[in-house]
Amino acid sequence: MNHLETSLWLSGLLLITIFVIGAYRRDLIRQESLQEFERTKQALSLTPLPQTTKSPTLPLAKPSLSPDPVQSEVQWQSERTSGAVAVLRIARLDMEIPVHDGTDESVLSKGAGLIEGTARPGGRGNIAIAAHRDSFFRGLRDVAYGDLIELESFQRKATYRVSALAVVEPDDVQVLAETGEAALTLVTCYPFHFVGHAPQRFIVRAVATDLSPPVSRR
Repeated sequence: MNHLETSLWLSGLLLITIFVIGAYRRDLIRQESLQEFERTKQALSLTPLPQTTKSPTLPLAKPSLSPDPVQSEVQWQSERTSGAVAVLRIARLDMEIPVHDGTDESVLSKGAGLIEGTARPGGRGNIAIAAHRDSFFRGLRDVAYGDLIELESFQRKATYRVSALAVVEPDDVQVLAETGEAALTLVTCYPFHFVGHAPQRFIVRAVATDLSPPVSRR
């Protein structure tokens, strides 16, 4: 084996090692976020609701989008400060991903992110969630029509069925618009195996099949 072959072999080994370590670290962060979500959910179940007959006014990026009125002010404040606000599950693809507020890199490095201005988990409307194609949303490359998606928030579990798949341009924000029904929109980069910044976006649209009543609070 000459010097060039040795260098190429070592470079390949280094890249594989970096990939494995990165995947292991992401999974640890994912597990920690899931555990934190469960702890917060349990804590909220023991927190008395404030005595009020009027639903609080909640700030949103777009006035036309409104959260479900069952969401209490205590729950809203907890969601904004406790890390994961929901858990996304696709059983057929063995996906269980914490969902955090926002889509900046610090958020997407530890799970999926709730796109600002869209409906919130636990509410009605078009809930839009984004994640990286080469990490937490890698499994979406195998998603299919009819797949069931579960989104668990602090208030309830909702089940959605995949109804549409599409590839759009990055500036096509129409997929984030209000749908008039309880819907879930997943967004990631496309193509999945593209090297560098992928030029398009892969969209999964799912519609609610079951929106359970809000979790009772003691």
